[in-house]
Amino acid sequence: MSLIVASLLLLLPAIQARAETVADQVLQGILQRYSAPGGVLLVSGPDRRELAVAGVADRRSGRPVTPDTRFHIASTGKMLTAVATLSLVQEGRIALSDPALPLVGHPGAGRLANLGRATVADLLDHRSGVPDCLRNSATVTQRHPGPRWTSDEVIRLAPCRGPTPPGRYAYSNTNYILLGHILERVDGRAFADALAQRVLIPAGMDSTSVGADPNDPGVARGYRSPNAAGNRADASLYAYSSPLGDAPVTTTAADLERFVFALFRQPGRLLAPEMVGAMVEDRSVEDEEGYGYGVVVEHSDWGPRWGHSGRYAGFRSELWYYPQRDTLTVLMMNGDENTDDDVGDLIARPVFAP
Repeated sequence: MSLIVASLLLLLPAIQARAETVADQVLQGILQRYSAPGGVLLVSGPDRRELAVAGVADRRSGRPVTPDTRFHIASTGKMLTAVATLSLVQEGRIALSDPALPLVGHPGAGRLANLGRATVADLLDHRSGVPDCLRNSATVTQRHPGPRWTSDEVIRLAPCRGPTPPGRYAYSNTNYILLGHILERVDGRAFADALAQRVLIPAGMDSTSVGADPNDPGVARGYRSPNAAGNRADASLYAYSSPLGDAPVTTTAADLERFVFALFRQPGRLLAPEMVGAMVEDRSVEDEEGYGYGVVVEHSDWGPRWGHSGRYAGFRSELWYYPQRDTLTVLMMNGDENTDDDVGDLIARPVFAP
């Protein structure tokens, strides 16, 4: 063996080691900031694709997060429910101006304040005035023995907060629980099947499902914020039991990339261009949050951004697409600390740094 070859062999491990990317640095910083057990960060644009993973998917076993680890994404999944609903509108089977109550078609729906005056569009852009039920209300355990609520049970039984003024933006998970229920009734199949046929299969999202088994070694377990003693409760069962339209899916960063690019880069693959345009139209007035149909619409230091955040039952997610830069950022982590930070900005600042 020549001296040159021997020297190259000694250097091989260093050559094979992956250089740390901006995404790696950002993810490590975010996980430290929020003390989250683990996470995935994807940055994908015309001139770069960086996928960073760190930490553990399961604290008990020490199983690490991998690029293929599936996370519950909480309210970020509202984007998929909105796309499925708008595909029904595109087919002419429902209209944005249709009254919502007859489409819900449930004898117990009359208890939901303001639903009788709401339209499909009002549900999509959170202007219905329908109260937020189940997720942000103290769950009355006597009403239901377990974490798996069906849309029928939410409509009949779930505890609710107070209603809000119709016509004004007020975020309510109930709007998307009702949209999932409408999707089932109009499509004539279970919500999971309707979402698969209308979104997951056309977008090529093979690793995405509605709900999951928390004991599946391919999924991350979700952990609540630490209590006073520093202990984290495992809330995985609550996240993965959800079959509802407000927080439906378990997925990977790569599948969310497929979804966003199918929606925004490939007109007609999921929705027609005019329907996508309606989806990302900013309908805010005065000091309201910008919200289209299932999409938060914001103006950032790096141009407009479209997407959604999510936080529920031990999980936190952020998905933002910057159309002027044709760049997507996706963060998924299995800690649900609630902070006032704009996590999208924490990601974008170093990613788009000159």
